[in-house]
Amino acid sequence: MSETAEPDQTQGWSPAPDEGQAGTVMTKDGQWAYRYKDGAELIMMKMPERPAST
Repeated sequence: MSETAEPDQTQGWSPAPDEGQAGTVMTKDGQWAYRYKDGAELIMMKMPERPAST
């Protein structure tokens, strides 16, 4: 999965909403989390910092 941007734009990506699937997800309260397999407990993540847009 990738996202492209023009040279003067900030590139970004957000995970899919959490529906019990494996991978990086966004919880209902907006936090990022990781689940290693479907239905497993979430591992909370720190959101990556993005450069400030000008």
